[in-house]
Amino acid sequence: MTFTEQWHSTVIKKNSILCVGIDPPEMQNKAEWCINIIKSVAPYAAAIKINRNFIHDLSRKETQQIVQSIHASGMLAISDNKIGDIGSTNEASFHHGAIEGFDAITVSPFPGNIAESVQNAHKNNLGIFILVLMSNPEFTVIKNALIDGKKAWRYFVEQSQAAGADGIVVGAPSEKNKNIDEIMSIKSQQLILVPGIGTQGGDVKALIECFGDRIIANVGRSIFNAQDPAAEAKKYNDMLNASRI
Repeated sequence: MTFTEQWHSTVIKKNSILCVGIDPPEMQNKAEWCINIIKSVAPYAAAIKINRNFIHDLSRKETQQIVQSIHASGMLAISDNKIGDIGSTNEASFHHGAIEGFDAITVSPFPGNIAESVQNAHKNNLGIFILVLMSNPEFTVIKNALIDGKKAWRYFVEQSQAAGADGIVVGAPSEKNKNIDEIMSIKSQQLILVPGIGTQGGDVKALIECFGDRIIANVGRSIFNAQDPAAEAKKYNDMLNASRI
């Protein structure tokens, strides 16, 4: 199955489009902390997104144990690497991501090798998400720069679709990130991974109404920092499902 097929199958089984992002704090027993969060939110989520910058200190075995716990709980595992280099370097990241058991990985389009990255990710049986619209204010300069006469973010969307990437990464619209019109103009049929919901104030209601279950709605700190992560995950899943209905 492709990652897209796996996603839609998991959404049906879980009745959820919630993806819980995990940025584990510095602590002893970090892997155990991740696994406890995963188990607590599992009834309400379809995927877990691990921020690789926060688990560099874990061993391969520990990372594999985390991914195994995600799969054992019926969810998909996304490695948020934001890989961005030449082909051979990217290939190494895909190879190791596959050995660790991840289902998909995030990639930066900056080197210009989107098609090559898609080919190498799929060769390693990984889904691939291309960053196209980030929510940080500094990205405004990049997204509006012209490539082949098109705004860079739109060029990235078109290149991702043409290359057969499984999805794109688009920051959720909010008071600080006023990109709703740009997002709603996306005609791609790919999955759309949307970070920035929750603590960052992002709203996905309009996106769900437009793109349906192709939205992978990522909520991180609001859930894993909550006193009761399970209750918080349920709250967000109920909110997202209300928009789906």
